[in-house]
Amino acid sequence: MVSELVGAFGVVIAAIITGFGHLIRRENNDAHGRSLQKLDEIATTVEHIDGQVGGLAEWQQGHERLHERL
Repeated sequence: MVSELVGAFGVVIAAIITGFGHLIRRENNDAHGRSLQKLDEIATTVEHIDGQVGGLAEWQQGHERLHERL
């Protein structure tokens, strides 16, 4: 009787631990998805800024040539 209760208790504990592991894994996957989305947003912003800086550098070179001619 006692050994059967201990065995049943062990099965219940194993099921709880397994369920908890699945829950953590699901939450972890959700967090990774949100992180990837945020990284994509950051990459888009950086590419936009890079384009602006490139345009500004070209303008500055042209402006410096204007000063050299004066």
